[in-house]
Amino acid sequence: MKIFSQCQFQPLPGSLLLLLLSGSLRVTAIPSTVNIEIPVPAKDALLRSLDRNLVSWSIQNRDLPMFTRSKLLENLFKALATNIGIGQSVRLGGGESDKTTYGSDITITADKYRSGYYGAQAQGNVTLGPNYFASFKEKYAPDTRYIWCLNLINTTNKFDAAISTAAGVLEYLGDELDLFEIGNEADFYGSKGFRDSEWDASMMLPEWNYIADEIQKNSPNKTVRFMAGGFANPAYIVTKDFDIPGIIAAGYQSSRIPWYSMHLYPQSGCSGAVTIAPLLEHNTLSDILSNYIPQVAAAESVGAQFAIGETNTVSCVGRPGISDTFAAALWLVDYVLFAATIGIRRVYFHATTTGSYSPVIPINYSLDSGNYSTGVLPLSYGAYFISEVLSFNDTLLIMQIEGGNDTDYSSYSVWDETNKLRKIVFINLQSHNSSTGGTNPATPDTEVYSSSGPRPSTRVTVATPWEPGQELSLIRLQAPGSNSKSQVNVSSFTFSEKDGSVTNNLVDTIITVKDNGNVEFDLLASEAVLVQHYSDVLSNKHPTKSGSKAADSTVNGVVMRTRGANMSISSVLVLDMKIMVSAILVSALLAFI
Repeated sequence: MKIFSQCQFQPLPGSLLLLLLSGSLRVTAIPSTVNIEIPVPAKDALLRSLDRNLVSWSIQNRDLPMFTRSKLLENLFKALATNIGIGQSVRLGGGESDKTTYGSDITITADKYRSGYYGAQAQGNVTLGPNYFASFKEKYAPDTRYIWCLNLINTTNKFDAAISTAAGVLEYLGDELDLFEIGNEADFYGSKGFRDSEWDASMMLPEWNYIADEIQKNSPNKTVRFMAGGFANPAYIVTKDFDIPGIIAAGYQSSRIPWYSMHLYPQSGCSGAVTIAPLLEHNTLSDILSNYIPQVAAAESVGAQFAIGETNTVSCVGRPGISDTFAAALWLVDYVLFAATIGIRRVYFHATTTGSYSPVIPINYSLDSGNYSTGVLPLSYGAYFISEVLSFNDTLLIMQIEGGNDTDYSSYSVWDETNKLRKIVFINLQSHNSSTGGTNPATPDTEVYSSSGPRPSTRVTVATPWEPGQELSLIRLQAPGSNSKSQVNVSSFTFSEKDGSVTNNLVDTIITVKDNGNVEFDLLASEAVLVQHYSDVLSNKHPTKSGSKAADSTVNGVVMRTRGANMSISSVLVLDMKIMVSAILVSALLAFI
């Protein structure tokens, strides 16, 4: 049974198209040594704040119940929420949104929704009832919040499909609902025959406003807010006025629109050639995302925020050998951090129950005569690594490190509101392929290939404003190679392939700031590191294996500290106090003697 999803063709920027046509991965490589400096930013420097939901999720409305058939997504969400201190943001939307209607008298059971009742790709309308919400409510980490995308295509009975669905969503999700979207990828309606060929944002406005007004009238006890936009075409090939400056000019601006969004798939799996190469090209990524700077500016000009509302590596459910590889995890890290530096607040990664671009596969399934099992894909580890970047008790600000970005590598500095450097992220995007971890039982096998020669390593020296002798934690997002589909981890931290629970605790490598303020570390090709104050690690909650305990070890003279359930700043302070008291007693005794 073939699986299909949004089938869009998005022309690529010239630099990316040339890369694909050439078939060449790159002709440069990260040098064996990189020296960069991080000065304290000037007071007027443009640092962007990091949204705790920088990595967010987009899931087809019909698919979410099926994710409850295993604990994989629930436990992933719990791990991420533990680190960032708030629940996950989930957009329930996609191609099925414009096929969906709701009936309060629909008696389809919760179990039937979980069974995949609507199939891999619903044909015709998707009709939801009260048991749909019962099929997933309270199945995920605490405080999961939702965005619901409503049916704008169906105009029957004055848009009853959208308005009745909104009533059901508000009744059953209540305060768990953050926003509504009205219509999915409405810039395609004219070309697909859902509206007149002259269809533009001005023509859409009265329909959009009517639905929004009716929802608010039916919800007198709740201020209903919306995310406007949700257009398929990326910012570099906007059609008519279907982008954020265009719809704001057309009249889409009010206090009920705190968010705007557009979609982005850098490669199309619906048609044409796709390769792993663009995932490991920082310059290609930055070229694509820089097109969204005017979109961000437009949103901010009316006091709103901008998000990439649906995205992933390759459209049409991804592509095995690309979307399900470690390269996708590295790409996610570079993607969201660069996006944050230009003011994109959230990035919603699209997932389906069997798509190779999903973070987890929650069901056993068959595809093209092959049988596949549940499991965890590398994208989950990219998301987890970012949750470690975001873990902090107060506001964090981000900027690129000047001189620390090139084709094969990128770097970011993270600050607090007092202009103190808190974290450094360095990503080595140089390709290194390995036959180790080349398969994953959750996705189809693809060609396994290895790079010739030893895996390159780079010594990175960072001049920082940190005090000499300060103890730092270094953790790594790592795998055998960029093409690996398994054996991915974050400094030994892993998720269970069966249920997504923590199977191995994270191990911090302890390094210290040198006398001149420099921080030094080695970084393998296809690897990312996060360096931060070890005291910050202690002061934040982290997901750990049940019943685990913190432990120290020394490997080749390097101190390694395993995170454990009893690891907290309070216990460390108690320990320090005991040591201090003991020292005082010993000193007093010696003085007496």
